[in-house]
Amino acid sequence: MHTRGKVPHFTLRPHPVVSILFILVMIVGILIAMSFFSMEEGTGDYRRKGITTLTLTGIINICLAILATSKLWFSHLWKKNSTHARHKQHTKHHPATRERNFRRNR
Repeated sequence: MHTRGKVPHFTLRPHPVVSILFILVMIVGILIAMSFFSMEEGTGDYRRKGITTLTLTGIINICLAILATSKLWFSHLWKKNSTHARHKQHTKHHPATRERNFRRNR
């Protein structure tokens, strides 16, 4: 959480659209798998389809969970060039650079 003034900025929370998609995929996948398991008549075909549906739902949900929380996992990618700005400010005010610029401008 970063603050500017007195208003907090929640920059590391999960992405809301991906979070909603995560929940929808989970609910729909479980409902489809349950419908396949309820159609089971001893042949095993629907059971195999239900297990496949649950497996695919799980894989998609894992990918969506990583995508939704990517700001937490890869926070260095979401910083707005803070290291570059600090480096630029440091070199601008460094005594050696200041003397060099002073000699160049004379």
